[in-house]
Amino acid sequence: MVGLTNTEVSMLLALHCRRRTRGAVETERLVGKLIETLDSEKGHDTLGIPLLDHKCIQSIWAEQRCHLCCIQDPPVVSLYTQTGQLTKGDVKMPVFRCAHSLTSLESFHLHLNRFIPGDSANALHFQAFLLDGLVRWNENRAAAAVEGPAQPLLCYSGHLQHSLNQLSQRVLGQSLVKDHTKPGEYSDE
Repeated sequence: MVGLTNTEVSMLLALHCRRRTRGAVETERLVGKLIETLDSEKGHDTLGIPLLDHKCIQSIWAEQRCHLCCIQDPPVVSLYTQTGQLTKGDVKMPVFRCAHSLTSLESFHLHLNRFIPGDSANALHFQAFLLDGLVRWNENRAAAAVEGPAQPLLCYSGHLQHSLNQLSQRVLGQSLVKDHTKPGEYSDE
């Protein structure tokens, strides 16, 4: 896999390789080892400040450890379906589709990687890209939840949508952009 980017390698693995979780015991051991490493001197930034709060991470891990069996692949269920075959040179490779990415949450996690362009970003740009991606994701999910035809105009800026609707109300007598994310009415709950 020489000359391929990390994204290209992960796409090849996702298409052509079947993967399984390692089991609750092994996952617990690996996560414990990771926490132990990050809780040591290796888990400090360049100024020597710990990346994790020892008490906080230990209490969270103690609570979450019991849920490891819930996130494991079921042993008797085949999660992969062969959907085709690709030929690269003289090698025929199967193409698989995994049932893991069928839920909305897993689809969100897949798209989360796509919110950040490139391989690196500083903290400020990372947060800006992440927030922009989250806003777009929420707008798309809200629009998809509402029955009706697809919007011909696509804009994620609430300010621009509002301005366009004000002008189109004056000129055409109707709103051009439907806002699917209006806040709900306040309730005491």
